[in-house]
Amino acid sequence: MKTTKTLLGNKAREAIYKGVNAIFIPTALTLGPEGKNALLYRTFNRGSRIINDGVTVADCQEPKDPFVNLAANAFKEGCKRTNQRVGDGTTATTCIGGKLFNDLYNQLSEGKSEFVQKNTIGVMTLKRQILESAEKVKEQITKSAKKIETLQELENIATVSIENREIGKIVAKMAWEVGVDGFIDVVEGYKGEIETEVIKGFRFPAKVSARAFVNKPERYEMEAVDCPVFITNYALDNANEFGQTFQKLNASTSKIIVIAPSFSENVLVNMVNATKAGYFFFPVKAPSLRTEQFEDLAIYCGAKFIDKNKGHRLQNVSLQDLGFIGKLIVKDTENKEDAIATGGRGEKEEVMSFATEEEVAGKKKKVFKEKTSSQIAERIAILKGQLAETRQEQFKKLLERRIASMSSAVGVIRVGDSTEAESLYQKLKIEDGVYACKAALRGGYVKGGGLCLKEIADKMKDDDPLKTAIAYPYELIQASVDGGIAIGKDIIDPTEAMYYAVEHAVGVVANLITVEIITPEIPDPIHGDGEYAIARALNEFVISNKIHLGQLTENQREMEMDRQAGYDSIVDNDNG
Repeated sequence: MKTTKTLLGNKAREAIYKGVNAIFIPTALTLGPEGKNALLYRTFNRGSRIINDGVTVADCQEPKDPFVNLAANAFKEGCKRTNQRVGDGTTATTCIGGKLFNDLYNQLSEGKSEFVQKNTIGVMTLKRQILESAEKVKEQITKSAKKIETLQELENIATVSIENREIGKIVAKMAWEVGVDGFIDVVEGYKGEIETEVIKGFRFPAKVSARAFVNKPERYEMEAVDCPVFITNYALDNANEFGQTFQKLNASTSKIIVIAPSFSENVLVNMVNATKAGYFFFPVKAPSLRTEQFEDLAIYCGAKFIDKNKGHRLQNVSLQDLGFIGKLIVKDTENKEDAIATGGRGEKEEVMSFATEEEVAGKKKKVFKEKTSSQIAERIAILKGQLAETRQEQFKKLLERRIASMSSAVGVIRVGDSTEAESLYQKLKIEDGVYACKAALRGGYVKGGGLCLKEIADKMKDDDPLKTAIAYPYELIQASVDGGIAIGKDIIDPTEAMYYAVEHAVGVVANLITVEIITPEIPDPIHGDGEYAIARALNEFVISNKIHLGQLTENQREMEMDRQAGYDSIVDNDNG
């Protein structure tokens, strides 16, 4: 049975103060061009790592005291939310939040808050005032934003985030090419250098069903050109049913791509025999595609998706149900690279007429207009709407990949270095750069180096509690360099990073200052080494399985492992 303890009043507020600073102080040291690196542990006997990624540094801090730990985890939520929303600006979030909380803590603890005294208000009213002030700051950030117009501006964004001009150019070029809807995957490389690849066309996980269909053996590929497409989530394992389905299509086309989860050996033998007789089959095995991904692919090809979940019958398939692809390339079964389709029928734009009422010469008249659209554009609009409503990171990533595939733009950056530690450092920095570029393409940019927030702070009233907090990133950067540093025009930040840094920092602190009761859960000690070993093994298995299934990004993987290490240390200390 779990037990609890409770702190009240000033003791509770003091524990929150310690928890906030346990995150704020080490994370703030990483900010800016002269930001310091952190040497952090890694679990599963993987050695140490050296990084300066704000959210990772914050997430590794796990105070032993359960009251302080509870407060620290509450404060972490600010930078985690910014990381989930933008992928950049996490250190700025922590700095703003930490400075704001410390200012308010000192004033409230000593009873010296001029703001409270002048307005004779309580903490809840102070909370509302802080949130209202934050709204005004966010409005000013939005007003000062400028749209990304050139590749040079995007290079500046990436360079500031990655802290390397050459790598910044590589990341910015790819982000510029794939566009705001494109997806960029940062993966491990093996050549000791940074490699990039932009894949045009619809990309989806699939395999050649049998080597007999590999018609480009020198490239380990099956290639189909200008070909009709049949798409279903039925397992094609009945040779008789297969023959009946495709016999009536034989008179209309001499070749066809068939995409399905699986094919039986008998069906594949029939396909091989048909191909030898002049009717060419290109069977594509796609066992990992979800129903909605099959639907995406069908829309791209302009095909009807024969969905077993909706009761569609294979025997009822007609020529009108087939889609079309200009070219499809599928790798041999031993390779795990995605299939790539280009020239899908769904890319074709259609002109649609619609009527609207407009005022012409002082009178309302019905005016007929035209607009162009495509099935893909409509599908992307739906997926973007779903993405905006999705909060779980793994589902957001899936939606981003689906949007990128529909947009015919997927980029891959393979990161390799002389050592694993250096490679990991580069990967995290490049991921930050990718997120920063995408945020800038979406929402534009503002003056960097904390200057945007500093200029807003200079116009605020002296008794505004937010004034010193939002200016703090600028002051911290200046203090890190002897004699300060000039913020040039090329030093810019994504608007969204600054916007959400303010929103999430203030949101978390506004709630923390109202707390005077802390009740953490006290973990029961584990009585034997055997039970502890079993629990740890089960947890490691779950994480390893998620990694194997590709459900965790590099950052998520590191955080999960670090969280386990933090738990291990608590148990070890309790048992010791």
